[in-house]
Amino acid sequence: MKNVYAMLGLFAVAAAVFFGLRSTAPSAAPAPAPPRELPPLQLIQRIPVPGVTGRIDHFTAFPKRRLLIFAGLGNNSMEIVNTFEAKVVQSTKGLDEPQGVLYVPGLDKIFVANAGNGTVKVYDGKTYALRKSIALGEESDTDNLRWDEDSKRVFVGIVGGLAMIDAVTEARVGNLKGSGGHSESFQLEKKGSRVFVNVPDDDSVVNVIDRKTGELTKWGLNGVKANYPMALDEDNHRLFVVTRRPPFVMILNTDNGREVARVPVGGSCDDVYFDVERKRIYALGGEGFISVVQQNDPDHYSLSANIPSAVGVRTGIFFGTSLYVGVPAAGSEPAQIWNYAVPE
Repeated sequence: MKNVYAMLGLFAVAAAVFFGLRSTAPSAAPAPAPPRELPPLQLIQRIPVPGVTGRIDHFTAFPKRRLLIFAGLGNNSMEIVNTFEAKVVQSTKGLDEPQGVLYVPGLDKIFVANAGNGTVKVYDGKTYALRKSIALGEESDTDNLRWDEDSKRVFVGIVGGLAMIDAVTEARVGNLKGSGGHSESFQLEKKGSRVFVNVPDDDSVVNVIDRKTGELTKWGLNGVKANYPMALDEDNHRLFVVTRRPPFVMILNTDNGREVARVPVGGSCDDVYFDVERKRIYALGGEGFISVVQQNDPDHYSLSANIPSAVGVRTGIFFGTSLYVGVPAAGSEPAQIWNYAVPE
């Protein structure tokens, strides 16, 4: 019997030790909070552009030298900003309603479209000296510019189509005829021969012009109006057209012109960019924010965020991991360039 009591005593001691250890053991740590999702664009830099008044129009860039170049439409000037030094390095005045600018790196030339007198001025990319003034006609209403590396031609949006300039000789070499009206933003295929052109004056259609044959096709936009900016996802055969009445990103299939989807965005948009790496569309709306639309797949799109900017911010340029936008002067604040970074 004594052995039994001894065994029971040992069991009691073991149980006490076991339960005592359990009661004093630390409780499990709480689950970590999920990481906070960053917005798709973050404002990281503001560069003052003193002396520039009025509307800021289209941009071009030379990333290797960290230069942004934009048309000071309301200021009748071309402004060149060094983003590393955060300052203006050149201001060329005396232009006539400059709207489009284009830097051609291989030739180190800057082309500037002047809507007021229908000229395209060519500047040296190092000295910024005027090389030549190319007359396209006072009624041409020159606007956007695009570069075609294969043909070494600069394409210029004008009334009634596109003008073509040989960038080497700096001479006009012909026109591509559109359906009429003023040509707004347009995009060139790199793997094909077509040009897609927004023509809001012609019942808000997209002109599709074959560069080789001159053949013209017109695509409608199913009742929406005022199609100004445009971007292209050539690999997925998708064209992004931004309208103002009402404000949508219209996604078209470039094989047949049919509407794939439409997403509401901010109003008064004048520039749109497609971020190929992240499959995002950035629509710069003059009402005060940048609409970010996510391409979930080529047939499905969703509004990801409306990023605050400022009233009147309608133009800019996207490259690398930055979206630069032009902020017009307001009150005591000078005009500025804002740099929105894409979080990695």
